[in-house]
Amino acid sequence: KPQNEFQYLMRKNSKGVFNHQITIHNEKTIEIISLVPDGGNYKNLPKELHQTRKVNIAWTRLYSQKPSFTIDTGHNHHFHYEFDRVPTARESARLQSFPDDYIFNGGKTSQLKQIGNAVPPLLAKTIAEELNKYI
Repeated sequence: KPQNEFQYLMRKNSKGVFNHQITIHNEKTIEIISLVPDGGNYKNLPKELHQTRKVNIAWTRLYSQKPSFTIDTGHNHHFHYEFDRVPTARESARLQSFPDDYIFNGGKTSQLKQIGNAVPPLLAKTIAEELNKYI
């Protein structure tokens, strides 16, 4: 059941959950991700991990109670605020305000590129409504 107006709006016409394939990380990567706190980044990791190939300077964990970082086209180094993995395409799409009935085609990389390159639908709607006042 939706817990707020935004969830209701996003779920309104959906007949299921699409584009929600979870990335399977290896155990070492999961272990490292688990060390990044809510809203934290690679700087929160032990110094000895900073020089490994598994750690990227862009590694950040989304905040659980604050606005999201910018959703980019790769989204490989931002981690879910609760789970030790990167967000799914559907989770990224929700952050961008794509309704749940919007289906992205192609593989996961293509889906994330579409989401990261898009103007968030609610932002586009608001801009259009404001511009329409002057037309």
